[in-house]
Amino acid sequence: MLFPKGQVVYENLNTSFTQLDAMLSDLKSVQFTGYVQLTAWEYEGILLFDTGNIVNAIEDSKGQRRHGPSAAEGIAMRGREKDGALDVYRLSPEMTQLLANLFNSQAIYKDLDSDLTSLDKLVAKMQSEKLTGYIEIKMPKSQNAGTIFMRDGQVLDSVFSNKGNVVSGSKVAEQIIQAAAAEPSTFTVFRADLTAVYSDNINLTDSFARESMLTFWQDVLKTFEATVDAGTKPGTFLTAFKRASIDTATAYPFLDPFAAEFEYKEGNIKFSGQATIAEFNEGLSRVLELTLDKFGLTPSLKTAATTLKEKYRTKVEEVGLVEVLPDLFK
Repeated sequence: MLFPKGQVVYENLNTSFTQLDAMLSDLKSVQFTGYVQLTAWEYEGILLFDTGNIVNAIEDSKGQRRHGPSAAEGIAMRGREKDGALDVYRLSPEMTQLLANLFNSQAIYKDLDSDLTSLDKLVAKMQSEKLTGYIEIKMPKSQNAGTIFMRDGQVLDSVFSNKGNVVSGSKVAEQIIQAAAAEPSTFTVFRADLTAVYSDNINLTDSFARESMLTFWQDVLKTFEATVDAGTKPGTFLTAFKRASIDTATAYPFLDPFAAEFEYKEGNIKFSGQATIAEFNEGLSRVLELTLDKFGLTPSLKTAATTLKEKYRTKVEEVGLVEVLPDLFK
């Protein structure tokens, strides 16, 4: 899929020197609308933003394409590798919403032949029908291609790949129409369903916070495990933690040991569930509260909490530990 460039914010930033996570935080803080494109060898990832929130993700790796939360997680991982290129383009909210729903689109006319209908007449027909969607144009002989994006019958933007050069803009539609008239071409018309927009935005945003979240909680659990076991015997903390996890599994299903979504073992967390950041923090805070309650408010536990609070400062408050364990963290 060809994406319009809109207004250039950044181009050709190397991932060796630019942290994707930091960039995304900045874009969220300024309520950015548009998309971030990550390219590497045989790889392309796109993150679509609306007012600072990631509303869809598309990943194309060696010809295999996926979208949604799994694509966002893949882009998050790829963004930490070196020698990728980052581009940022600002788009209108209308264009962003349309692009976010590309995979909710349905083909209403497929592979129309230019021998039977001209592109200009097709565009005129879609304007009269107030199409919200896009027209995909293929020119096999020259291997050129184009896409015309429409909303309520109005051309929002167009993208034309001509001999490897890509141009975009609402006026580019005329270039595509002229090129399609000069050689055999095919046209496919897609109608987008904007009622399904942004259904996965919470999970998508969480994809980029997940790694730092797991690192934080590993340190917290490891610190309290060492403290408790030092005053008792090895395995004491883990036994209490597992029992507390079972007790809270009804409210937080991802903590159910039989679900196998969450595991804490030998100082490491493995998590494959779909809980949001908020749900994860709330569940772990509750389990930790029940676990430590069995050992009382000892000086060693207070020292451990102080160490964590000094190391992570506001983080312990953000995840809810200060509220759940006030005697330790306030």
